[in-house]
Amino acid sequence: MKTLILTLALALATLSAYGQRKSKEDPKDPKDAQIDSLNKVTKSLSLQLDSVSGELVKYLGLYNTVKEKVIHYSFDPTRSAYLIDSLTAKRDSTSALFALNQKTMVPPADSIKAGTTDSTTVPLSSQDIETARAISGLKQLKELLDAKIITDAEFLIMKKKYLDKL
Repeated sequence: MKTLILTLALALATLSAYGQRKSKEDPKDPKDAQIDSLNKVTKSLSLQLDSVSGELVKYLGLYNTVKEKVIHYSFDPTRSAYLIDSLTAKRDSTSALFALNQKTMVPPADSIKAGTTDSTTVPLSSQDIETARAISGLKQLKELLDAKIITDAEFLIMKKKYLDKL
């Protein structure tokens, strides 16, 4: 009986020593290591999300400013390149009309009938300038419609405003 108890005690001591040695070699459970790596990835993704959220706030601010101050209607942000081109064309045509009004003068109708050409000239009337602007606006509006930046309903509403100016 003593031998049996001694053998059991020795077996228990060996098992506990073996178990301790194994835990010293591999202190972490593989599941704990996986959880730690997932926590690191989560922190990294959270930082990226915060960065993207900040950019989104800036983007929405820019979109709303352009929508409210420049375009005056909601537009598809993916079509913003077409809008910029259209706005550039409008600016260029307006500046060209202004330059035309400043530099180009039309001879008076009386001198044309008489066949004389003296240095007296008449500037373009404001009505002619407004008509040219309305035509330019209609062309740009049609470009926006063709690029599918605005809908048919928006086109018709804006077209009526330009036609009222003519």
